[in-house]
Amino acid sequence: MNFDYSSAKVQLEKKVAELREKPFLPEELVNLISNVAAIQLEAQQHSSPEIPQDLAPADQNIQGRPLLERADFTYDYKQACELIHQLAELLGKEEGPISESTAFITASIKSGELDLKQAFKAYLETDDDFFLGWADKMPEAPRTLSFLVQSALTPSIKTVAAALAGKLPEIKADTTKRPDSAELDFELEQPAPHNHGHCPICGSVPFMHTLHHKQGFRYASCSFCHTEYRVRRLACAYCDENHADKLKFFTVEEAPGYRVDVCDSCKTYMKTTDFREIAKISIPALNDLESLPLDFVAVKEGYNRGTLSVWGF
Repeated sequence: MNFDYSSAKVQLEKKVAELREKPFLPEELVNLISNVAAIQLEAQQHSSPEIPQDLAPADQNIQGRPLLERADFTYDYKQACELIHQLAELLGKEEGPISESTAFITASIKSGELDLKQAFKAYLETDDDFFLGWADKMPEAPRTLSFLVQSALTPSIKTVAAALAGKLPEIKADTTKRPDSAELDFELEQPAPHNHGHCPICGSVPFMHTLHHKQGFRYASCSFCHTEYRVRRLACAYCDENHADKLKFFTVEEAPGYRVDVCDSCKTYMKTTDFREIAKISIPALNDLESLPLDFVAVKEGYNRGTLSVWGF
C-alpha cells in the first residue's frame, strides 16, 4: 500500500485543530507535537531505508515471534541525521531547560562527543543505559536526546513496518464461535486477532487500543513501529490476563470517546479509542495526547502505564 501523504496531511491538520480545543492541553505542547508530527509526515514520504529480507518464518510469527526484531530495523541514516538537526532547531526555539539541553546536544554532536550512529543504535536496541548517561548531563530536561532520536527515526521505522506488513502470514479465523452467518461473513473479511498482545512485526508492546466497526473489534497500535493490528477482545496487552474479573475499564467526562482498560493482575492500564459514534479524527499518536486526563485518573487509582508514549514521555 502506497503512503498517501496528502490524505495524511489533511487528517493531521484536522486532528491538531481538535487538540487546540482542549483546555487541559497547553498551547506550547500542542504546537511542539503538531510541528514534530508534520515534520515526520513530510519525511516519511521521502524516507528510503533498505527493507530487510531476513524475516521470521510464518509458523513462528503466528506463534508470537516478531517478523523482524526491533534491533534489526534498518533506517535512512542521512535522513535521520538531517531530522535531528531540523528537530533540534525546532526545540531550540522553546523556552527553558529543553532549549538549553538541545543546545548542549547540538554542541556535543559538533564536537564529536555524541555519535549519532551510536545514538540510533542505542534506541533500536533499547539501550537505556546510553540515554540515562546523557540524561544525567541534562537533569532539567533528561529526555531531550531520546525524544530527538526517536522522532528522527520514526519516519524510517514506519516505512519499514509498512513494507513488512504485507509479509505477515494470514491467521485463519475461528469460524466456530459465530452462529450468525451475516456476522460470520463480516468477521471473515477482517484480519483474525493475534493471540498475543505484542506487535507481530517488531515484537514491541502497544501504547493504545482502538475499537473498529460496529462489532467493536479491538486493534492495537505499536509503540515502536506504529503498526495497527487486531488483538483479542478480552486480554491484558502486557501480562495476557484474560479473566473478566481481573479486567475493568472506566471513562471520564473530559475525554469523550476514550476509556481506560485496567488489569488488576499486573496493575497496568491501556487507553482505548472508541469513535464509532463520534465524528472525530483518529490518529493514535495524537489520540494519546487528547486523552491525557485518563492517564491522571489511572495513575491516581494505582495503575501504571505499560510503556511510554510514542513521543517518549
